[in-house]
Amino acid sequence: MSYRPFALLVGFLVALGFGMGCSQNKPVTETLVESEFADQLLAPMNYLGNIAKQSPDAVFNPQGSGVRRAIVQTKLPNGQSMTLWIYQPDPLPRSKVPCVFIAPAGTMMIHGLGLADGDSPEHLPWVKAGFAVVAYELSGPADAESSTDVQLKAAAEKFRQAKSGLLNAQVAMAYAREKVSFVDPNQFYTAGHSSAGTMALYVAEMEPQVKGAIAFMPAVDIRASLGIDGITYVQNAGIVPEAGIYVSEISPITHINRLSQPTFLFIAGDDRSDITGPADSFGKKLRELGSDVTVVRVPSGGHFEPMLDPGIPMAIDWLKMITRTN
Repeated sequence: MSYRPFALLVGFLVALGFGMGCSQNKPVTETLVESEFADQLLAPMNYLGNIAKQSPDAVFNPQGSGVRRAIVQTKLPNGQSMTLWIYQPDPLPRSKVPCVFIAPAGTMMIHGLGLADGDSPEHLPWVKAGFAVVAYELSGPADAESSTDVQLKAAAEKFRQAKSGLLNAQVAMAYAREKVSFVDPNQFYTAGHSSAGTMALYVAEMEPQVKGAIAFMPAVDIRASLGIDGITYVQNAGIVPEAGIYVSEISPITHINRLSQPTFLFIAGDDRSDITGPADSFGKKLRELGSDVTVVRVPSGGHFEPMLDPGIPMAIDWLKMITRTN
């Protein structure tokens, strides 16, 4: 991929954060739609549980004061490996603890991303507040700045084969349910910043196990965030066929009627307009639908820093209130 055409996508990367696979499988052109909901989401749960039972046990090691972490290699149904970072509070409470599921931030939502050391600051505060955390990678890792079109296409195919990251989240939940004894399986929540916030909302919309969602500066309308130039390039380069239709189908704003769980939405006023505008509308629409939504809008700070402070501390207080209710 030449630098000049790909510069059309740089603005989206600024908004969604900064993260190669090669597939020989037949390209996947479909995405999750209403008619697939029961077959693709509900039916596989026992199957995914059986896969989780065959995965290695989590072995926890200290990660500083109050935190222990295990790194586990589990499997997707197609046999591909998937990495989980599983955190436990130290010491563990006597009762089972709620669990927060977090994907890595920094994708264009057409490809996946692995976990990296820089993700830990978004994980640790939840654990120190008494929650379990399962961080899960997204199939089809790529670096949009350095990957070639061929590499991006292969990554996009793997991402779509994992139901645009939804299957990654489901496998993570199956592992937590089957293999992590200190986790309360009735208290699963999603959280994330930027593209991981997009994923947190999308998974909550599509997965009945999720009891609440937390999204910091999410791209709720992926089509708006990519922009017409970005969508045109991705489609014309053969990276994603019918790219505009695809990103609309996986945008949280498209499935907002599904988001019945309590939701915490955090927005920075000086973030990009293609993030803040749709997010503001998303929060307003949730209120109009009568949903349980808490919208926090800080005036400044940009796309990243407000998430760490005051965003995560405020979200932790909110989630403690929600878990008491649940």
